Amino acid sequence: MERALSIKEHHYDPDRVVKVARTLVNLSNAYGNLGDAAKQKELLERALAIQERYYGPDHVEVARTLGNLGSAYGSLGDAVKKKELLERALPIQESYYGPDHVEVARTFGNLDSAYGALGNAA
Repeated sequence: MERALSIKEHHYDPDRVVKVARTLVNLSNAYGNLGDAAKQKELLERALAIQERYYGPDHVEVARTLGNLGSAYGSLGDAVKKKELLERALPIQESYYGPDHVEVARTFGNLDSAYGALGNAA
């Protein structure tokens, strides 16, 4: 996966091309599964910057990455940042999926976890 990323970054303009962002997200998932939340966060932040430039800030792909990035921050013990990212993702998801979609429910559950870590009831 890292070799694919290197090839794509060399072949495509990594600041604008969504293919690089997809590879970054996929690679971040692998690092997350291996328990390396710091590397996962780093890759997701790179992907998010590309997605926001390519799609704009209110696109569902941006919301997915925000949710994954929030989870990475949560794994690193930063519940404040997790909450901020999920709160950013939620209205995008509600707009795209509708208020009763499973992705929206998942984000509410993750937000509940963040609020709990902060000592607040959601």
